[in-house]
Amino acid sequence: MIVTAALGCLVVFVAACLGLTARLIYLGNLDAHALAEKAGEQAPASALDWPDLHVRAVVTAPDDQSLILLDVYWPAHPGQTSTLLVGLDQGDRQSLALLASWCAGDAAVCPARTSATELELRRRQSLERVHGCLIAEDSASAA
Repeated sequence: MIVTAALGCLVVFVAACLGLTARLIYLGNLDAHALAEKAGEQAPASALDWPDLHVRAVVTAPDDQSLILLDVYWPAHPGQTSTLLVGLDQGDRQSLALLASWCAGDAAVCPARTSATELELRRRQSLERVHGCLIAEDSASAA
């Protein structure tokens, strides 16, 4: 009886380890794929074309919580900054909370365009995503 229980626990433990390993490999592949797509580009003008970015500040419009300003920078080129005006879905509080936590934790974020104006921001090493609409962008780079 004890041997059967011990074998059962061992099987569950091995299955959990394999599941965790598969998740980590999946997340690593997502990050590697995003970096590989952008690796050959030379100093992209848009922050959405950077291999990765960090959110420095998240500011909501006082009268409309679905409009937010994101102050972002490219860690590999600290002088490369951008301000994004992003529209979120009405009542989307989860995306705003995610962006604020990414800002507070200085998380690495992988930006991607899903269409001409649609964007997706995904926190690296995670499946946390924010979807929105890029309304305007103001880029700056220090020489």
